[in-house]
Amino acid sequence: MEEAIHTHLNCGDCGATVHEDNRYCHSCGSYLATQAVTVNVFNNVALRSVFVFYFIYLLICLVVKHSTWFNSYNTLFWVEIVLAVITLRFAWLNRRDLMPVLKFNNFRLDVLLGVILIAVVASCFISFTVREVNVTFFDTEVSYYKAYKIYAFPIVVMFYSIALMPAIFEELAFRGVMYNYVASFLDERLVVAVTAFLFAIMHLSLLSLVWLIPFGFFIGNLRRKYNTIWYGVVLHFTFNFTACIIDLYRQGQLSSIFS
Repeated sequence: MEEAIHTHLNCGDCGATVHEDNRYCHSCGSYLATQAVTVNVFNNVALRSVFVFYFIYLLICLVVKHSTWFNSYNTLFWVEIVLAVITLRFAWLNRRDLMPVLKFNNFRLDVLLGVILIAVVASCFISFTVREVNVTFFDTEVSYYKAYKIYAFPIVVMFYSIALMPAIFEELAFRGVMYNYVASFLDERLVVAVTAFLFAIMHLSLLSLVWLIPFGFFIGNLRRKYNTIWYGVVLHFTFNFTACIIDLYRQGQLSSIFS
């Protein structure tokens, strides 16, 4: 697998540094005209890499969704491991550009606390809304806990699978690897949009698109503003952790956490 090679030019109007692939200057908005290079999978390593990465990711998700092989966590565990290994492989190939965002840059306690609060409130709202939609229109109720209760430590396994693994590896994949690849040929505002839609589509749920797209936009803007993936990891983890807590409460298992 090739590493992305980035070439930079200067905008003829304002002098700002731009990628050779950019059609517009991110600083002044000027059209770069003949300075821009038409991007396609044949002449751009970064676009080729993100296409391959996302294709593999999406293919695995499609197999899981439309196969009976993964009805238990015994097999889903290995799917999580495979996706984590693939993500780490692409992260290693992209390590030079990825290293800065793996640091907790511009750390602010107020931002961190705000992110946690927003995640808790959003998770509560979406959990109760989705439950009402499922019960009202589909006469069904989905429970995370029921899928894990056969294991020796079901609550630990549930938090690991639903909160910890997605928070770390989905953020590394989408706000880390894919974000960096796409940022090499698109303006960062477009990068936020592209990665948000790719992230939402990957979940393969039409109903979930309603909140997954705004969720992706919000985390992408955190990545863009603070140049780190860690606010997004915290938000993602807190959001999913809160959803698990709500599910345990509904199943009457919340007290078992403290027993």
